[in-house]
Amino acid sequence: MAVTKKLTWNFPAKDFLVMRIETLTVVIVALLVFMVILSQPYHGWISAILFTAAFIGFYYALSYLIQKVRKVEEEYHLTPTHLHVTRKSKSKISKTKILLKDIYLHKLNKFFMGGYLLTKRGKKHLLFFNTKKEVEKFESFLKKHLKKRK
Repeated sequence: MAVTKKLTWNFPAKDFLVMRIETLTVVIVALLVFMVILSQPYHGWISAILFTAAFIGFYYALSYLIQKVRKVEEEYHLTPTHLHVTRKSKSKISKTKILLKDIYLHKLNKFFMGGYLLTKRGKKHLLFFNTKKEVEKFESFLKKHLKKRK
């Protein structure tokens, strides 16, 4: 098995629906819209379906436009000694370097594909992933290199 010297990923990927928590929230709100319209005395199934479809269409059109205007992207580069995070938006770029020896806690969520790192200085660094495989690779890489530091 080859030893990985670094790990790199970008967020968001080119896929439009990558954030599961956003998708779950939209589904819940769409179900609420459906139930409210269906419970109205003069509306039936067809109205409920049309209003729900209109809500989902409006939401994703607006979300797509916001993503195109803001152009937010994050790049992560993990090496055995540190993590580089570059956050780009349309108007600014911020770079953060986190030493692995400064990390004292990390939490990852494989379902929602996110997490955070806490450093000894009290800073919290959010992490975003596109796939469950990226989360698992990051976690195994981090655990392996944090053990070497102790």
